[in-house]
Amino acid sequence: MTASYDVIIIGGRPAGATLAARLARQGARTLLLERAQFPSLPAASSPIIYAPVMHLLDEIGADENEYARGTPRLRRVIGDNSQFKATIPIPLADGRNYAYAIDRARFDAALFENARRQGADVRDGFNVTDLVWDGERVVGVVGQAGKDGVPETLRAEIVVGAEGRFSLVARKTGAATFDEHTANPTSLYYAYWRGVRPYDEDGAAAVAYEGGYGYGFLVMDSADGTTAVTMEGQADLFTPGEEGAEAFYLRLLRSNPKLSARLEGAERITPVQGMKRIGNLYRQPGGAGWALVGDAYHQHDPLDGQGIFNAVYSAKVLAWAYGRFRRGAVSWEQALHEYDEAVRVKTYGMYRRTLNAVQENLYSERQMPGWALSGLRWVMEDPQMHELMGKMFTRQLPPEMISLLTPAVALNAVLRGPLRDLRKRLAGIAS
Repeated sequence: MTASYDVIIIGGRPAGATLAARLARQGARTLLLERAQFPSLPAASSPIIYAPVMHLLDEIGADENEYARGTPRLRRVIGDNSQFKATIPIPLADGRNYAYAIDRARFDAALFENARRQGADVRDGFNVTDLVWDGERVVGVVGQAGKDGVPETLRAEIVVGAEGRFSLVARKTGAATFDEHTANPTSLYYAYWRGVRPYDEDGAAAVAYEGGYGYGFLVMDSADGTTAVTMEGQADLFTPGEEGAEAFYLRLLRSNPKLSARLEGAERITPVQGMKRIGNLYRQPGGAGWALVGDAYHQHDPLDGQGIFNAVYSAKVLAWAYGRFRRGAVSWEQALHEYDEAVRVKTYGMYRRTLNAVQENLYSERQMPGWALSGLRWVMEDPQMHELMGKMFTRQLPPEMISLLTPAVALNAVLRGPLRDLRKRLAGIAS
């Protein structure tokens, strides 16, 4: 059996599904293939999305009431450790001043259905096993529905790999790797819980807690009264061995008194899942008859919560580049060059910033004198610093500008800090 399309996309998660929706809206005959059956969780993901992601989803008709159904709006990100507590309000961007810790099963299923609504042919439960070649050019895929399905050959002008870190398309084409960073590898574990105590009385939040040297925790209120509890740390530290991932995960959770108190009486409702030695790289964007998008193209440590943005943004740019190729404005080779260049302009600064944050937060063991700890607390509790961080999370300021502004803001924070402490003491005395 043989069918023919303009574009076949392998992988129906956020990058593949949003790309399919955009291509279908352009009038391209698009087939979206996904190995799993929806709704289902991906192999590993405990994500947060901010306004820029939702704005990109607005552009393709995805309904926020569907993909975020039953999910509380997070209006603040909190850093809570023994030295300071910083509450960063999520600033207004693209008409929204909130984020979501989304349920990936619900989110991915909604985006897959949206691709269908926009006119793409979609098939879940279809496993692609190989590429079809005509000389040096990719011209299709071979796969089957389920384990016992009849093998099918599906042909297309372009085949796109959107199937994540271990992309079959990247592997079969020998896609080259660029800007890879392996010096400070991290791994993560997470599970969803029910009955976790609220952080406080001020509503849903994403809360980062300190761990021991080389790791930390992130707790986010999520869909239907659940809470995502994630830990990330140095890859060599996050190797459970005979203890096993579940026992390792639970033991580290108990090591933080504040987190342990919130989990008292709560029920873990999912298995402990994880991702080992998370990649940090760009791959060759494509070649003769093929392209890569999402994690198949660009992998980025999740510490700054930008993974879903990178996926749906790269899908938007690839759809734009393909449209130029389809109209005859550029060759496919030039379209790939423009795609790669545009995505790097948008993502490379945050990529470098995240790599630096991994080094500083997970791989640096700092022993600070008391005066330095006071200075750090004044900086981290300063409202102007919170404003900068919020604008970075929502991509209203590029990381390069954050780096330029931070020293001046930090200096002013240190100057204002003692006065702020004095006001707190006076307020305490008055009360």
